[in-house]
Amino acid sequence: MKRTIQALACVAALGAGTTTWAAEAAEQRVSIQFEPQLAGQPLRCGQRYEGQGAAQSSVVFGDLRLFVSALELVDEDGHGVAVKLEQDGRWQNHDVAMLDFENGQASCRNGTPAMHTALTGTLPAGRYRGLRFTLGVPTALNHADSTLASAPLNQTAMFWSWQSGYRFMKFELEVQGGDKKTGFPIHLGSSACQAASMRAPATNCLQPNRVAVALEQFDPARDSVLLDLSALIAQTRLDMQTPGTAPGCMAAADDPDCAGVFEALGLRGGGPQRVFGVLRKP
Repeated sequence: MKRTIQALACVAALGAGTTTWAAEAAEQRVSIQFEPQLAGQPLRCGQRYEGQGAAQSSVVFGDLRLFVSALELVDEDGHGVAVKLEQDGRWQNHDVAMLDFENGQASCRNGTPAMHTALTGTLPAGRYRGLRFTLGVPTALNHADSTLASAPLNQTAMFWSWQSGYRFMKFELEVQGGDKKTGFPIHLGSSACQAASMRAPATNCLQPNRVAVALEQFDPARDSVLLDLSALIAQTRLDMQTPGTAPGCMAAADDPDCAGVFEALGLRGGGPQRVFGVLRKP
């Protein structure tokens, strides 16, 4: 009788091990690399880029950080399959991740040394042909107290206020003009947010400004996400500032300096976004 019980226990243990192995084998790990470019060149702190914006300005990159959420791959039947982000305790938490492309050196001296340029996670094993994600923080998390939030939502440099929420994208340039140098920041986030009081979180934003990105023919095994910053600023004059408005573009719906940025991201004008694309590796 004792031997029979021991044999059954062994069989059960083997069965449990097989089930665990099968569950692990049914998932695959992915790493989605993001590669920002200016003038068709990789983004580098301290590098000068010519011919940018509507006035063909000379610029130097200073900062680029952004929040991404709702990451999913598209299977061969056209269905989106959610990617379970790796919970690394710093850059990725639940369904939100922060990408950071500055290294705190040269023209990026106001940033931080650490960088995060790829999203990592797991999803069911299979063949995938497309990619979807949202540029922005989900509404439910956007108006929380950043001083109490877990990383990466504890980044105060990416937070506007309790009512306005987070900066979904923080892109900053220094515009060169002879001996004159002027900053042109582009900060994207929700605007015209409403709350019961100044001390209460917003319950509604007239301009949510979240960008839904869908990339077809994306192979996660070989492709990267291209972030074409020249396309983002193509219709914007970087060498001048509209009088009476905030510096650069601070996501205000009535700011003329934001018009081209909004259109490039597909937030105005009814056209598709043209900032994010597929960078195919040989």
